[in-house]
Amino acid sequence: MRQVRRQTLSIAAAVMLPLLILAGLQLYGGVNARRLELEALSRTRADEIMRLVDTQIRGEMNLARVLASSDAIKQDDAPRAHSRAREVMDATGSWRTVRLSDPHTGLELFDMRRPALAAPRPVGADVLALGREPFDVPVIGGVEKGAAGVHSVALHTPILRDGRLRYILTVELNPASVQQIAMPRYPDGTVVAGVVDRSGRFISRSLHYADQVGRPGSVQLRKAVADGGRGFYRNLTLEGVPTYTGYVTSPLTGWSTHVAVSASPFDAARYWSTAIWVAVTLGCLGLSALMIWLTLRDLAQVRREEESLRQAQKMEAVGHLTGGIAHDFNNLLTAIIGSLDLMLRRSEPGDRNRRYLEGALDAAQRGAKLTSRLLAFSRIQRLGVEPVDIVATLEGMSELLDQSLGPAITVKVQVAPEARWVSTDRNQLELALLNLSVNARDAMPEGGELTFTASLLNPRRDGRPSPSVDLTVSDTGQGMAPAVLQHAFDPFFTTKAVSKGTGLGLAQVYAFARQSAGDVKIDSEVGRGTRVHLILPVAAQAHTPASAPIEAQVLAEASVGDGARILVLDDDESVRDVLVESLRARGYVVFQAANGEDALNALADIDPDLFVLDFLMPGLNGAEVARRARQMRPHQKLLVVSGHLDTSALEAAIEGVPILRKPFDGATLARRVAQALKGDGA
Repeated sequence: MRQVRRQTLSIAAAVMLPLLILAGLQLYGGVNARRLELEALSRTRADEIMRLVDTQIRGEMNLARVLASSDAIKQDDAPRAHSRAREVMDATGSWRTVRLSDPHTGLELFDMRRPALAAPRPVGADVLALGREPFDVPVIGGVEKGAAGVHSVALHTPILRDGRLRYILTVELNPASVQQIAMPRYPDGTVVAGVVDRSGRFISRSLHYADQVGRPGSVQLRKAVADGGRGFYRNLTLEGVPTYTGYVTSPLTGWSTHVAVSASPFDAARYWSTAIWVAVTLGCLGLSALMIWLTLRDLAQVRREEESLRQAQKMEAVGHLTGGIAHDFNNLLTAIIGSLDLMLRRSEPGDRNRRYLEGALDAAQRGAKLTSRLLAFSRIQRLGVEPVDIVATLEGMSELLDQSLGPAITVKVQVAPEARWVSTDRNQLELALLNLSVNARDAMPEGGELTFTASLLNPRRDGRPSPSVDLTVSDTGQGMAPAVLQHAFDPFFTTKAVSKGTGLGLAQVYAFARQSAGDVKIDSEVGRGTRVHLILPVAAQAHTPASAPIEAQVLAEASVGDGARILVLDDDESVRDVLVESLRARGYVVFQAANGEDALNALADIDPDLFVLDFLMPGLNGAEVARRARQMRPHQKLLVVSGHLDTSALEAAIEGVPILRKPFDGATLARRVAQALKGDGA
């Protein structure tokens, strides 16, 4: 009997000991994983905020460059430059003042806080230091407190003459503009978050901003700022709260964003780990059952992932099928659109054939849009992601929906205010909603009700890292059988009669949702209708910026060339002829080459102002030609035209070179050429 007990105890110990070890490892791993998750989350949030701030600062830099390149400054006309600066200041609202300084004489020509005709005064120490060592790119400083007790951030823009520093244009930015950008994005659940300059002084802060702006952060924060880059550290805030803080440093400004969460929950978990380990011992049997349940759940997750992988492989196969012909098709459309555009330019306004040319051009352009939409599910064409208003989108589609659905179907829209804006591609969203609406119409041959609803999903409930919008399209139609539902997203799968459907509608919706960092799900039962849940990332309300004056100037100048010399390289003769004739018609001197070797041989002799080249060509491709051209002429301006649709691969191969995608019309070509000649890669 005793032997039986020992054997029982040995078996129990053999079972319990590994369980205890496993419990301890799981406990440690859980606390550590949570800390790593917290670290990644805080740094991700910090990175998001830093990108927003960088975008704002880039805009301020670009605006300062525009002011620095004004004719008034070029002509050394200080009063007129003062007036121009006043106009820009009034338009931005984020500039406290503008100063123009001459580093050679050490005099400040004007300061917007003084009258335009005030006598020059000595420059400040910051400008004096910059003038000692010439610089050729804008320099942004930290937050400083002026004589009037007002904080500002100085942005110094060099003004060069013949490659040498002539003036320094200084813009003092209001830190409150950074606070307005960053404050709405400071994540919930954080103790404190903020943006600091290179010396660790606060430019923006989620707590007590008015009192803390310009004040140095904690010792730990300043040490992290000195280390630079990105990281994670334990901190004691200015309010005395212990936190864990993730930070990210901007390579543009040297500023950094810090996002801090309370350290108490994680420190407590560490202190109580021993006690929890004892508690785990008492629950070993329960833990075993839990592990079995987790294993079964993981197996179910694996099955779901395998199904998702099979779906992705199907979509990839269709993507390769469509993408393989896209390049040649885009070349054909480029030649057609370009030729029609040239014919229209040469026809008289009263020519009776003009309307036929315009109709053909419109059809070709619609063909280009159709190609773009068909290729959306290939996942190689990047979406134009932007904040999209669901209500405005549905209102804009109302006439099209009425025509497509007919009078027997009633349309209802129910959009929650907090779920009105999503981050996605506007055109692809319209196409997806139209596809779903047409499917719903076919499921309700006797009429019915089609409802669009949008609600905000809780990220904790649906497992997504950030809030998402559930845009649901519901119908009261026939519903789907399980066998049909299983293959609903398969490309070319359709239950419609021959010539009634292509089977690409739901496949396009699936690819669009996944490419938008979202998802799509279908709930359907036979006789109880269908509900398609289109899950998309939530976006803040968009604000349409005013058009910059420089854009209007570029558009005006795009229609007439200035005799600039342009070398055109394209292996497709019809496309090359269109490019050459379109540019010559706009006053450019154009040379052409049919392959990379001929273009490189001609490059040194022609000495062009701009080199326009195709990407996909036999022999040397556009990337190799561009690289060799830059070796021959380091400052050669380039413009790549391509029908190649793999956006990521294309941009990686020709990094830093502006791209014009085929097909395009003459006006677009002229505008992009004018921009490339000006050195604008937009």
